[in-house]
Amino acid sequence: MFSLFGAIPLTEIQDWLRRTGVVLPSDVIEVWQETGGGDVFESETILRPTVASAPNSCFVEDDIEGINAAYAEEGKSSDLYVFHRGLFPSAVRLSDQRFVTLTEGGRAVKDSFASFDEWYVRTLRAEYGERYGLSPIA
Repeated sequence: MFSLFGAIPLTEIQDWLRRTGVVLPSDVIEVWQETGGGDVFESETILRPTVASAPNSCFVEDDIEGINAAYAEEGKSSDLYVFHRGLFPSAVRLSDQRFVTLTEGGRAVKDSFASFDEWYVRTLRAEYGERYGLSPIA
């Protein structure tokens, strides 16, 4: 159900954020610190930044910078930073730090969430929870 990439030290995440100039909510940073991102359920991936301790640990299709560059070429707004791929792409809207789900091409916002937890519960958990026998979240 979960195949995680491995925790990332906060100092490496901070170095990556400085290098890329991206400002992301603390929720995403905490997920990377604890899990490093990874594959969730059968078709979902929480993308991982390329950091010093694991510079080549991601497959090409999990490269967060490459994924964002590809979506930008397809017309994605520079205000959106994709952090998840699967049944739909998900991003952080940089202007207000909200978590959003996107249309298939990554050009338009479908739904918006205040936190990573709310995004997860209302998207991935709602889609896969029953199938995997996960108890309902109140």
